[in-house]
Amino acid sequence: MTWVRLLVALFNVFVFPGILFSTFFGCLFLWVYRKIRARLQARIGPPWYQVFADVLKLLSKETVIPRRAWKLGFVTAPIIGLVGLLCSSQIIPFTLGAYPLMFSGDLIVLMYLMTLPAVALVIAGASSGNPYGAVGAGREAALALWYELPLVISAVSVALASGSFRLSDITAYQASHGAFLIRLPCATIAAIICLQAKLGRRPFDIPHAEAEIIAGPLTDYSGALRGLFEASTAVEWLMAPAFVTALFLGGPLTVWPIPGVVSFLLKCFGLVVLVSFVDVLNARFRIDQALKPLWGVALPLSVFSLIRVLMGLGV
Repeated sequence: MTWVRLLVALFNVFVFPGILFSTFFGCLFLWVYRKIRARLQARIGPPWYQVFADVLKLLSKETVIPRRAWKLGFVTAPIIGLVGLLCSSQIIPFTLGAYPLMFSGDLIVLMYLMTLPAVALVIAGASSGNPYGAVGAGREAALALWYELPLVISAVSVALASGSFRLSDITAYQASHGAFLIRLPCATIAAIICLQAKLGRRPFDIPHAEAEIIAGPLTDYSGALRGLFEASTAVEWLMAPAFVTALFLGGPLTVWPIPGVVSFLLKCFGLVVLVSFVDVLNARFRIDQALKPLWGVALPLSVFSLIRVLMGLGV
């Protein structure tokens, strides 16, 4: 039995829903975004394997560390972001039933893990010794503060409405009472607005504004370290929509004969398409303009949903 459990654990970490699964579908969703963006701009766009090729090429190249950089922070930043996302894959319920790290309060741990990519970018920019990186880090920190608050309040609304901070209980509640997309529409809208900012897509791509600060926190990154950041970005294209799907769209709940994991991925795909269209149809905000949709729209919507739940109207 010990060997069986060890093999199952290794399968969960390295295959499903771990490294291979998360990386493959993350790269695929990032390619979908790039393809939609290209087609809407009257371009052909990259082939489906382009993201994989970019990451592998960067991982095979030499890394140059700037002389003025804080080396410990500069090297560990991309690792922190990627590990946080891969750990998140063990908590999100991609399938019906048990998932690898199912425990009481796993939603709270998941929310912490999902903030690590933003923390990694802040560390990267601040430790690079480059003024462009410092500006990008400051913008990333401000943006993360603005979108995390309404996103957390929306998630808390879901947890209180379902009576549990365990994702399996939240999924079971949606199976019995319907997806929170219908029951808490304001919290869902707030979460989708925050999803756009969390993925760093227009109009919230402020920390990476090429015309202003080159690549922001990633300006000095090259080689394998840049490859880890690219891999982290790709995995986040699966994990961020998966977070919203699990809380508001019923997670792996499906209609027979579609398997639960297929239903989950189709919902994530729909969110990726939505994010892609919003990205193409909008221009970049200034850093001061980003506060209005996040704290002027998303935050009031999430607080309104929380009040409804506390009054017993969203359960």
